[in-house]
Amino acid sequence: MRELTLVMAHFQNLGMLAEQQRVWAAYPPELRAQLHVVVVDDHSPVAPDPESFTVSGLASFRVFRLQQHVRWNWLACRNLGAKVASTQWLLLTDMDHVLPAETLRWLVDARLEPMRAYRFSRVDAVTPWPYALADCPAYKPHNDSWLVTTSLFNYDDGKKFVKGYDERLSGCYGSSSEFKDRLMLCAAGYELLPSPLVRYPREIIADASTHPSVYTRKHDPVNDAEIKARKLARSLIAQWRPLQGLIGADLIYDSRVGVPC
Repeated sequence: MRELTLVMAHFQNLGMLAEQQRVWAAYPPELRAQLHVVVVDDHSPVAPDPESFTVSGLASFRVFRLQQHVRWNWLACRNLGAKVASTQWLLLTDMDHVLPAETLRWLVDARLEPMRAYRFSRVDAVTPWPYALADCPAYKPHNDSWLVTTSLFNYDDGKKFVKGYDERLSGCYGSSSEFKDRLMLCAAGYELLPSPLVRYPREIIADASTHPSVYTRKHDPVNDAEIKARKLARSLIAQWRPLQGLIGADLIYDSRVGVPC
């Protein structure tokens, strides 16, 4: 069995974070022991309360909090999660996606290629936990959920590179496609896994994802112009590489020391 690090950004998702913990707590003990969890709070107005982290039996559970607010800064959250991960394999996804026990069991036992990128099929939750995975209807695959090794995430052979997410693009919605382009260029192919993640719509958990009234999402001319300008400025930099760690973070909970930090 392999160990795995689950990395997720958190922004005003206290209800969804509690739901995640309910699912983790229901894993069989041998699966919990294989799973490391890294949650990075994107400087929410209300930070997660360390006293609310109650799941025991995980290989580790750490919560970080970015020290500065930048909207849509899940790029920095994922970079930090990948940096602090202690396992070879990373599962990078969003807070509104739950990793069911059936999928986790497949992941820890499957034969995987270290230089191959894996994506996930999805199903929709129709009720809060508990539910049967077979009762969840199919939903389209997610472009921003990845299973990769830390070696592939940080890959750079001098000509081709991944090097994580480029935090120059933080603050803009729709900045993930260029990471996918770099990943596909360097990976030895990619595969859509049959084992799904469970997507939670806001009708099931109200704060499962950031509401459009908080941040404008798609079809925002100001946002679209800004990301285009940032990509253009970056293209003028000779031999550019993605920038990481532009914003500091604090460790606010670490299960390995037994008490909140």
